[in-house]
Amino acid sequence: MPELNHSSLFLAIIPVLLYNGRMEYFVTSFQTVMPLLIMMAVGFLLRHIKLVSKDVFLVINRIVFYVGLPCLIFHNLIKEQNADNADWGVVLLCVGGIIILFALSWLITPHLIKDPRRRGAISQASIRSNDSIFALTVAATILGEGNFGMTIFTSALSATALNLMSIITLEMNRGGKFKFLPFLKHVVTNPVIIAVAAGYLFRMTGWTLPAFLLKPINHFSNMVPPLGFLTLGGILSFHSIKENQKAITGIVLTKLILVPLIMVSIALALGFRGDRLLTVLLIFAAPTAMASYPMAAALGSDSELAGEAVAVTTACSLPTVFLFLTIFGGLL
Repeated sequence: MPELNHSSLFLAIIPVLLYNGRMEYFVTSFQTVMPLLIMMAVGFLLRHIKLVSKDVFLVINRIVFYVGLPCLIFHNLIKEQNADNADWGVVLLCVGGIIILFALSWLITPHLIKDPRRRGAISQASIRSNDSIFALTVAATILGEGNFGMTIFTSALSATALNLMSIITLEMNRGGKFKFLPFLKHVVTNPVIIAVAAGYLFRMTGWTLPAFLLKPINHFSNMVPPLGFLTLGGILSFHSIKENQKAITGIVLTKLILVPLIMVSIALALGFRGDRLLTVLLIFAAPTAMASYPMAAALGSDSELAGEAVAVTTACSLPTVFLFLTIFGGLL
């Protein structure tokens, strides 16, 4: 009897899972992931047919980081003014889990990775999730429009924690001697931090912006997914992926399997079920956030490794999210 390798075993399991009534989870995962992969593929093609150079993609990346990403964060924070759907148990688990995971990475990674630039990129890529694009898209598909307000609210707060902790991680790992005042200056002047602070200020005060300001903010925020993933494909190098194979493998296993397993296990132990469990699952099982690449590039981290981590975890999230949704589907 011939032996099954891992790939053939996975392919043999898929029909069984689909037969058992989980086809909708696979379709949802596929419809969420494939547009992102297609946008990356277009960027990769544009560069390799020499229509757009890598330097141009790097300039676009700076526009995404300094204009698009702050607008996206600010817009997401102010558009959900109603906090009636807040579940503070879920929020506490997600935000607390993010802080603890980053703190553990600060303790562990210096013993495993000597280059601080790579250390910052790996720590961020292993924890930071694509909440605003991936998690909310899947939640909307599974729960339906108007039924995932708790996921939106939790995602806004968890994204804030992820942004803050990512910036601190990257700033701490710029290399050289750590100096607190320059570090603090970099943190408080970061456009993402400014957008977060402005968003919460408007949220707490109930202030609103006139339509002539909201419209460009909305347009700039909408440009982040297509331009971000297009740029990511444009700077992607399969040669460097081969060189970073060990680091990428570690990131994929940590981000897509280990971290969600730990957090979902804690959620189950706390009695979370239904949309509470789904929110925790999607926030931690989502692939590495696209925003981690422009942030790594802007803050002097290993941007190639950061970009590759986004690309590979996005591609690998199709089977992993499908399997998580299949395994825990009966509790959602």
